[in-house]
Amino acid sequence: MSNIVTDTNEPGHNSDSHPQHQTHVQDHKPHDSISHFSALLLEKSDSLIYAIVGFCFFLGGLFALGYSFWDFGHTLYPFPTGSGATAIVAGAIIKLVSDLLLVLIIMEVLGTVIHYLKSHATSLRPFLFIGIISATRGILSIGARLSVENVNLEEFNRSMIELGVNALAILALGITLKLLGKMVEDHP
Repeated sequence: MSNIVTDTNEPGHNSDSHPQHQTHVQDHKPHDSISHFSALLLEKSDSLIYAIVGFCFFLGGLFALGYSFWDFGHTLYPFPTGSGATAIVAGAIIKLVSDLLLVLIIMEVLGTVIHYLKSHATSLRPFLFIGIISATRGILSIGARLSVENVNLEEFNRSMIELGVNALAILALGITLKLLGKMVEDHP
């Protein structure tokens, strides 16, 4: 806290026109070494934890990417033949796309961690993108399930409601992203 003391009460002196106008600035900052040390320690610990979590997200994304390709190859090897081959290939491709979207979600969260480590500020934008990607992944998952499995009417209706909710979530998050515009932009 800083106090400014101005001496303007001297008799015969006008503070606006006289050069002897005196201004004293006094700082009254108590130096609390324990608070300073604790804040510094917690700030460094915060960054360390974010760095560890970021590294784990990186490894998780790497393993998820590797698993997506392994699962895709394992599903298609040996290449299916016969009447069900088209459904197996279509299901494998849709599952691969869904797995890749999961990798994108992980990498978007990693990007948020990296942004925090650089600027010590969070941004709303990555979370809006994560929501859009997650809803898209849900739509793909439902589409894959409906194209491969025989479902009854009740399950079909439930799937249609889930598709509608995911589509509305994408629409709402997209509109939010557009309305917030520059407010949600990442600052370098």
